[in-house]
Amino acid sequence: MTTPKTESTTSFPWQHLPSPGKMYGTATLGERGQLSIPADARRELHLDPGDKVVVFGNKLTGGITLLKADVFEDFADFFMTKLNKLGEHAQAFFGQFTEPSAASAGDDSGVRTGDQAASGASPEAEAAAWVAEVGQTPAN
Repeated sequence: MTTPKTESTTSFPWQHLPSPGKMYGTATLGERGQLSIPADARRELHLDPGDKVVVFGNKLTGGITLLKADVFEDFADFFMTKLNKLGEHAQAFFGQFTEPSAASAGDDSGVRTGDQAASGASPEAEAAAWVAEVGQTPAN
């Protein structure tokens, strides 16, 4: 006796999301290193002659990814804006925990500024000075 086949009732949280991509076919690398992107890909992804692309690669897998340069620039601008905002929040948050010290003469923040750190000393010397000033390592 065989059991009738039934559809799976397993549900995955990502099932409602659109497909992240698709395979458009293959391309052959020419003698001068040029690729022809399949017409369906050019049409669906709005790639026009003269468009610039950013090329990413992975040496371990041999994978290559192309991203329209204007899309990459928009992402980079967005990311940098968020990163700068995060930096501002971090300065405001951590600034409330610092106290003035003798090593930061005239600076009431207790934080070594870029000008103070740019004394020509090596990063190791700067770290040692910071440890001596604060009395703990940065990881503590």
